[in-house]
Formats: sequence, C-alpha cells, structure tokens
Amino acid sequence: MTMSRRTPPRHVPDEGPATDLRTGIVTTFAGWTALSALRSCSPVKSKDRIYPLLRLAGFDALLGVPAGEMTADQFDKWHASAIKRLCRADDDLCVGWAAKLLNVYLKAAAYVGRLGPPELIEFIHPPIDGGLWTGLEGPLARRPAIRARTHGVRRIKQITTYPQYLDIIDGCLELARELGCRLIEVEQFWQGAEKPAG
Repeated sequence: MTMSRRTPPRHVPDEGPATDLRTGIVTTFAGWTALSALRSCSPVKSKDRIYPLLRLAGFDALLGVPAGEMTADQFDKWHASAIKRLCRADDDLCVGWAAKLLNVYLKAAAYVGRLGPPELIEFIHPPIDGGLWTGLEGPLARRPAIRARTHGVRRIKQITTYPQYLDIIDGCLELARELGCRLIEVEQFWQGAEKPAG
C-alpha cells in the first residue's frame, strides 16, 4: 500500500504526548520569530544574546497558568518585571526593544500558537515598531487624542521608560476598544518591515 504525502502517520512518535510535541514546535517558532524581529535595527541581534534573554523572560509563568486563572493584573506585573529583567541583563536593550522581544514571542506563542490560558490573548500587547506606527496613521487620523499617546515617539530606541511604553500601549488599547477588538489585534494595521523600526 502506497501512502500519499497527505496521508497522516498512523501514530505519534514516542516523544511524549501530542500536546508536548505541539508546545515544543510553537515555542521554538515563537523564539525564532522574536529573534528574526530583532535582527534588523536592534542593538541586540545574535541568537547567542537573544535566546538567553528569552529564557530569562520567564514565559512559563504565563503559559503554564491554568485556564481561567490569569488576570490582567497578573499579566501586567509579569510584563513589567520581565522588561526590567531583560534591560538589566543586557545594557544594549532599552525598554522599547525589550518589549518588542517579549511581545513578538507572545504574539507567536499565545495568539497564533494558542499556548497558555485562553484569557492570556486578551492581555498581550502588540509589538510596537515602525510598521505599526505607520499602519496606525490611517485609523488615528480622526482620533488625535489617541494618536498623541501612540505616536509620542516614532522609534523603538526612543522608548526608554516603562511608563512611556505603557502610554503607547494604553493608546492602542483605547483604539482597540473603539474598534471592538483585542489589544493585540491592532496588529491588523501593521505595515510589515517596509521602514526601519529603530
């Protein structure tokens, strides 16, 4: 009997449960996307520096929370603490680049890969970069108060404090509420890597 390429295998390889296999694939991909996102303009580019930072972030503290037990306050505390750890671990990282590293990872792991408690998707932040700032110009043209928050700076390296970063995120959250979407879903306006981000 000949199997076509579309015929699924008859068993899962002996590498643990299928969910463990999927988790491994998703987290590996999330790490690679975070690495790739920082390769263009970030002062930290090499995998020898980025992967240890990702391990230091402590994603298991989020992704390992049982369904229904994650709160916005819990996520906010984790995020602020993780940013502080990353910035302390590498002097070349500013708050903006540390946040982008975390947020790209979570976009791939939690939003795309559906890892972690389902409610985590409601709390994760969009990665802030030139592509998002450019894409937000249209929807914010008639929302100058929100634009003043999201566009106080236009380069990742100019995001140097966590309160400054949160002001950008709060502006994105305000837009998301007006549009009836999740905070991460303001990513619908992202314009890709057409312009340098840093």
